[in-house]
Amino acid sequence: MKFLLLTMLLLTSCASYNPGNYAHVKSGKHPKDLPINAEYYRDYSNFPLHFVNVTFGNKSEDWRRVKSVKVTNVGGIDKSRIIVGPDLVYWSKGITRKLKIDSHNTRMVLGAIAGAFAVGAGVSASNGNYDLGIGLAAGALATATVADLNVIFDKIDSLEIAKLVPPDHLYSPFSIPPNLFITKWVVFQTPKGEIPKYIDFEVKYLSGETASYRTKLSI
Repeated sequence: MKFLLLTMLLLTSCASYNPGNYAHVKSGKHPKDLPINAEYYRDYSNFPLHFVNVTFGNKSEDWRRVKSVKVTNVGGIDKSRIIVGPDLVYWSKGITRKLKIDSHNTRMVLGAIAGAFAVGAGVSASNGNYDLGIGLAAGALATATVADLNVIFDKIDSLEIAKLVPPDHLYSPFSIPPNLFITKWVVFQTPKGEIPKYIDFEVKYLSGETASYRTKLSI
């Protein structure tokens, strides 16, 4: 229920089904009738951390299923990170506290956000089980660049991925129902003073297609 509340909030906070800038296909095979948009969400961003919604649409009569999404480039900025695992839990607590103070009239909604993030990203927080059976320590996640994280995710299965990110995270597999839209999100960290103007990402579809995209971020 909390994940549903979060998804509904992200969708209803915008006037459009697919807000933000359209993603352009850089290479590969893009399935027909599947628009992709990305929007920089200022309310959940505080430099050097950046919150981005990525919306996947399906204008066909069939389900579209996404096997994986991996960000490959954050504005050409070296040492950019994607926040996952324990850091994602702490980020959610910190940003929720900030928003509560900045907008005290929205405490009920923000409580649902905090619960969704904490439940999804903190599955193993109580026992510190971040090893994932591949010799991965929490410290490795804290310093992993975007490229490093992609290597890590290539080595683990869906159950292990669920220990690092909640279901609505961009790196969690998902399906897009016919004639509907699904919003995913991701939190980046960039070095001091660096502003991401775009993101590149690769999508692998369960039907076999793979495509690479670029979308501008309006910050």
